[in-house]
Amino acid sequence: MPVLLTAAVRSDELDIEIERAAELLRDLKHLREHVRPSMETLHQAPVLHGWSPAFRPVACLHGRPSGHPRLSGRQDALTSPLYVLSLELGFARTESRFWRLGTPAVEASDA
Repeated sequence: MPVLLTAAVRSDELDIEIERAAELLRDLKHLREHVRPSMETLHQAPVLHGWSPAFRPVACLHGRPSGHPRLSGRQDALTSPLYVLSLELGFARTESRFWRLGTPAVEASDA
């Protein structure tokens, strides 16, 4: 879930996202070393019946990149999933990097 930051207000939501990311990183490191979760971890985990792979939309930004190491900026692109957005401070943090926010897109008018 993206967190909206302002310059003056500390966000408890950001603390929740930090903890969630730390838990994921801990689990990924454990899997790297041990290949599988512990029996206790699996025993405590909920069961998902009738499961199948699925995809869902996630929040991201759309625009024309400039200064990106792999994207030329000749066409619009989508960012990786959005984690933090601060309109007031002019930046976003996506899954892969920080972005400086340039001029926003102009909304189409009904005229």
